[in-house]
Amino acid sequence: MTVEDLEYIFQPQIEQCLATDTLLWFMLRDGDHQMIERHPADDLESLLPMLDSFQYAGSIDNVPRFTK
Repeated sequence: MTVEDLEYIFQPQIEQCLATDTLLWFMLRDGDHQMIERHPADDLESLLPMLDSFQYAGSIDNVPRFTK
């Protein structure tokens, strides 16, 4: 996954975050374990290592889901 991929995946949230200076929301799923995470919208590059072993599994209500 690249920064450009994340920009595309998070585009709806990024547009809202830049206006309100908030965090991006996303879900991580590893087997039966699920976590909702937050991350600064202006620092997608540091999100890459966290998502390295995950695959994008679509978005629901503009909340991206990543599975392992």
